[in-house]
Amino acid sequence: MQTLTVDGLRLPHKGIPIDKVRAGVLVGTGIGGITIFADSIQTLLDKGWRKITPFFVPYSITNMGSAFLAMEVGFMGANYSISTACATSNYCFHAAGNHICRGEADVMVAGGSEASIIPIGVGWFAACSALSQRNDDPKTASRPWDKDRNGFVMGEGSGVLVQESLEHAMKRDAPIIAE
Repeated sequence: MQTLTVDGLRLPHKGIPIDKVRAGVLVGTGIGGITIFADSIQTLLDKGWRKITPFFVPYSITNMGSAFLAMEVGFMGANYSISTACATSNYCFHAAGNHICRGEADVMVAGGSEASIIPIGVGWFAACSALSQRNDDPKTASRPWDKDRNGFVMGEGSGVLVQESLEHAMKRDAPIIAE
């Protein structure tokens, strides 16, 4: 066991060791590595298959967000992704919590990431008329629960949370809000 110290991932652990074998990462994405996918298709069409990057498959599959983060922080526990469109992060939070509840992990980093605003990403949603048509009034464009909803506004981003077992939280004197 060793204490986690990684720039960019702040765990409020107060020096409590994290058993990296019992720490996992569950970060999902709805679409995955769409940029490298689109770039590789263009390379195939323009230059042939021999010029496609050998990183095409590893960078385009949906579990690479979890894999890269786990490698960065050294977590060796559960590591996979879930892809359930706009609900991806919620399913990842739920599954990570289950790993902790079942005693399979002490700490789980969970969330989601998406980066699909490229021509093909926007194009396929436009092709199925899924995007909002309120381009002249951006403040009313995204209205997911409104009866006059007419589509969605695309965005990019990432968000992750750290979930931990009650035992681990108590060791670091965390305020216990819920069990």
